[in-house]
Amino acid sequence: MTLHSKCPPAVQVLFWAIIAFGLAHYFQSYPFPVPLFFVAASALVGTVFLALALIDFRKHSTTINPLDVTKVSTLVTDGPYRITRNPMYVGLAFLLLAWCLYLAELAAFVTVPLFLTTMTVFQIKAEESFLIVQFGDEYRQYMNRVTRWLIF
Repeated sequence: MTLHSKCPPAVQVLFWAIIAFGLAHYFQSYPFPVPLFFVAASALVGTVFLALALIDFRKHSTTINPLDVTKVSTLVTDGPYRITRNPMYVGLAFLLLAWCLYLAELAAFVTVPLFLTTMTVFQIKAEESFLIVQFGDEYRQYMNRVTRWLIF
């Protein structure tokens, strides 16, 4: 089973980063100074989520290819997967947030919830449907225990 989405999540976040850049340069109406510390902290959190998730997938010898879920061999529920079902996508969201903080323009921030929404609708829901078929009650229990994103 392949997903309806043929666009890798990394390309999707790049798309929203370009949109954020365009919005920041077009509007330039609500600029605000952001200490570089906050930009770096958000980028670091994103990088850590991505790295830990990739390490866990490698440790469990399962695919990281989000476009072909048929190669999923193991349900990974440890490491960052204990606090979010989608740590790679959470990592990408934090990297996008870091970019928006760097741009320091309020209009750019609209891209973060748009990224979360498009990832949920076009990527995550399809992945979850497949994982329910693949792992059944084990995945349903995991879904009840762990949030999709960090807070919802």
